[in-house]
Amino acid sequence: MSDALDPDAYLASLRRLRQSRRFLDRPVPREDLEKLLEVARWTGSAKNSQPWHLVVVTERETNEALAGYGAFTGFLSGVAASIVVALEGTGRSVAYDDGRLQERVMLAAAALGLGSGTAWFGTPESRQQVRDLLGMPAELEPWSAIGLGWTDTSQRQAAPELSGRKPIEEIVSWERYRR
Repeated sequence: MSDALDPDAYLASLRRLRQSRRFLDRPVPREDLEKLLEVARWTGSAKNSQPWHLVVVTERETNEALAGYGAFTGFLSGVAASIVVALEGTGRSVAYDDGRLQERVMLAAAALGLGSGTAWFGTPESRQQVRDLLGMPAELEPWSAIGLGWTDTSQRQAAPELSGRKPIEEIVSWERYRR
């Protein structure tokens, strides 16, 4: 038995991954959450620092509170679960590690049939609210959360066909920059 993936199917799934913001009122099984956490655990990081601590939130009231802590967090009020990503340290590598972990979890969620979306706690005040709500120590910066659930496909969702993309010629140069 081969572990090789069909390249065309895999690449198509990467192109289809989109932010979900509307979810069904249906819990995500703990086993699926544990699978996502295992993917997160194995995500690479700068110098293998693994600077994160993840808080899994399945309580509706807590996710509703998180939804009020940022300009782009409102959809968390409708998720079945969220994973708050808190990091130690500062600088570019921490931001890179945060994004890398989020994208990996989102791809893993899609493989399980789950929708996911990224929420950002963009101000020091909002991050302090998250810390207070979840009982986090001061050395952790809760920059983001990954909202998870079963996408409500009866609601309008972003899709590649609807959101469009710039032509490849507009975003890529070969050998030297060219416009």
